[in-house]
Amino acid sequence: MQHILLVDDEPEVTNAIARLLRKDYTITKCSEPENALEIVKQNDIDLVLSDIRMPVMDGVELLSQIKGYDPSIGRVLLSGYSDMELCQRAISDDIAAIILTKPWDNFELKNVLKLVLNVRQLQKENTELKQKFNQLSFESQ
Repeated sequence: MQHILLVDDEPEVTNAIARLLRKDYTITKCSEPENALEIVKQNDIDLVLSDIRMPVMDGVELLSQIKGYDPSIGRVLLSGYSDMELCQRAISDDIAAIILTKPWDNFELKNVLKLVLNVRQLQKENTELKQKFNQLSFESQ
């Protein structure tokens, strides 16, 4: 089962999203973004869904650090604010695949996460196939 890390300083948000997703995914919740990178390092996380506005560290900085650690992890931001400059930076710098708004639509949230996870899976398979191809090419020389 794919593993999603939910990061938001408001536990009611992570609890609501966890209830929505728990039948289809393994869910880990984190209310302190400064601890989220450690969770990523200690677990096989497929996707991180993070709020943008949080104390200590914002979601863009968190996802930037996660991208630096493992760029194959899916990254999605959730925003209740309209900080367009921050949102544009997150997308243009490939820090987040997409930004969803609060309040979210359950159908949209589930489908966006599914799409991001499918892209991640295809990228992993592509990398593995390239490695196998390169290995076979090297062995046949």
